[in-house]
Amino acid sequence: MPEFEKITEVSESLKQYLITNFEIIKLQATERASVIGSVLASKLVVGLTVFLFVFTLSIALGFYLSALLGDTYSGFAIIAGFYFLLAIVLLIGRKKLIETPLRDKIIKKILESKMS
Repeated sequence: MPEFEKITEVSESLKQYLITNFEIIKLQATERASVIGSVLASKLVVGLTVFLFVFTLSIALGFYLSALLGDTYSGFAIIAGFYFLLAIVLLIGRKKLIETPLRDKIIKKILESKMS
């Protein structure tokens, strides 16, 4: 009979160990998700602010160049051409300039959370 009690005790300990392990894994996943989510949200807010700044600056620069050139459209056409060239450069180099660094940052952030 004592062997049966030991088996029951071991099985209860194993069950408690698995439940605790599962809870730890859930908490770690929640922490990683919250860290990644908060970083993403903060970068989104900063990105939106930078976008609004660049947008407003582009309009001002368009008006300024139009006034310098003496017509109402040339300045805006120059600004649009600049953004078009920028879009082409980003399209051609998107893997090297955007995808790889972004992927590396995400992996680093996930592993950084896992290591601590």
